[in-house]
Parts: sequence; structure tokens; C-alpha cells
Amino acid sequence: MITAQDIRERTFERARVGGYDAAAVDDFLDQLAEEVAASQKNTSVLKQKMKILADKVAEYRDNEEALNRAVLSAQKLAVQIEQEARDRAAAMLADAERQVKERLGSIEDEEEREKRNLEEAKAATAKYFEAVRALCKGQLQQLDAIVGEFVPAEEPVEEEPVEEEPVEEDAPAADDLDAVAAQLGLDATQAFDL
Repeated sequence: MITAQDIRERTFERARVGGYDAAAVDDFLDQLAEEVAASQKNTSVLKQKMKILADKVAEYRDNEEALNRAVLSAQKLAVQIEQEARDRAAAMLADAERQVKERLGSIEDEEEREKRNLEEAKAATAKYFEAVRALCKGQLQQLDAIVGEFVPAEEPVEEEPVEEEPVEEDAPAADDLDAVAAQLGLDATQAFDL
């Protein structure tokens, strides 16, 4: 490539006859050198701008690649977070179902225990009333024996049949013992002492 310096330093041999005017050629060469120098300067500036623009384009491409990687990473992270949330929700649901089953099982066990306790309480109540009836019957027999000593032999004492009351299993009557004791003319606590 010819530079402005090359043009300035270029010399021509002088022709002896009919050559070009040396001053005109020198002026033209100076003018041409100035234009080439301006063109070279302009080219240098444009090359610098082009280098800057090429660097910017490379930077933008790097940024674009980084953004693409960031978007892909964000998508993967979103999928992972969604999956973790689903897994956590499934685990929480399974745990809640397990707790409900455990609680339901314990409630059923407690209900079974309470039913057994109720049956035992009914049986104990029935047994208690049978014992009280037997005690009362024994007390009546003792009273009959005592009364028989004071009643003359000619007059037979008719025994009235004692009707046994049906055992109430649902709710024991607390007044039964008191009523029997009252018929005998005793306090309920004295009836047990006999």
C-alpha cells in the first residue's frame, strides 16, 4: 500500500525534451499526499472505531450467552423448586394422613376401652345390687326370726313373697338401698353393719 510519505519521497527523472512541468507534478504529488494522508488517518480512525464496535459486539455476544445460561439456569431452578414443593406437599399430606389414622386409631381404642369400662361398671353394679339384695334378704330372715319369738305360735306368720326387682344396668338407683333400709327402720349405714 502506498503511503503519503511514499508519494512525498518519490522522485522522477527529468526528461530532456518535452517532459512535464516539475512544479505542477510536485504540486499534484503534494495534493495527492495530503489526500492519502487524510484517507489513511480516516482509515485509522475507522479501524479504531471498528475495533471498538467489534469488542462491543463480542461483549454483547458474551452477555447474550450469559443471559441464555442464566435463563436456562432459572428454568432449571424453577422446575427444581416446583418439584421440591410438590414433594414437600406430598410429604405433608402423607404425614397428615398418618396422624389422622393414628388419632382415629387411638380414638377407636379409647372408645373400646370406654365400652369395656362401661360393661365392667354395669357388671359391678349388678353384682353390688345382688349383694345388697342378699344382705337385705338375710336381714329380713333375722327380723322374721326375731319377730317369731314374740308372736304366739298359734298365729302363723304368712310370709309374703319377695319380688326381685329387675336389675337396671343403665343407671343404678341410689335410693334402692335407702328405701330397703327405711322399710326396715334402719339407717343405710346401719344396714351394712348388721
